[in-house]
Amino acid sequence: MAGGGEGPDLEWTPTWVVAIVCSVIVVISLMLERALHSAGNYLKSKEQNPLYEALLKVKEELMLVGFISLLLTVFTKTITKICIKESKMDKWLPCPLGEEPQDMDDLDQDTLLKLDDELSYCARKGRVPVLSAEAVHQLHIFIFTLAIVHVTFSAMTIFIGGLKVSIRPSC
Repeated sequence: MAGGGEGPDLEWTPTWVVAIVCSVIVVISLMLERALHSAGNYLKSKEQNPLYEALLKVKEELMLVGFISLLLTVFTKTITKICIKESKMDKWLPCPLGEEPQDMDDLDQDTLLKLDDELSYCARKGRVPVLSAEAVHQLHIFIFTLAIVHVTFSAMTIFIGGLKVSIRPSC
């Protein structure tokens, strides 16, 4: 089998497995979309316009994060081929550069091949990549984490706002 990582590449994965995984993702997405739509209809019926607007903002944020994720995925190779002078890379750090974070011996074969490809492209030009594929992946995870925290806090705000409105005394 090709790859040599944790399992077979997509090329060697049975199509029924890929179909099931994609179907589960689509079903979960549809269920989430329907739940958000139902929550919106409920808020409209209860005439909770500010809470409904907040829900629409959460939906917009989810769309934006999905689009950013798509862009990062599509343009990863392009981003890793953006090269700058090594001296600039050292000057733009938020903290002074210490020792290397990990030894090259600790990396697996696939990571070494990716790093070699990225480094050799920029090294031919006498430069370094502005972001490695691993850095783009970590950026992707960071954005996803920020989105989860933001949506969770927004949902809690909507929930607490709904409780406050339902508890307040009528005038």
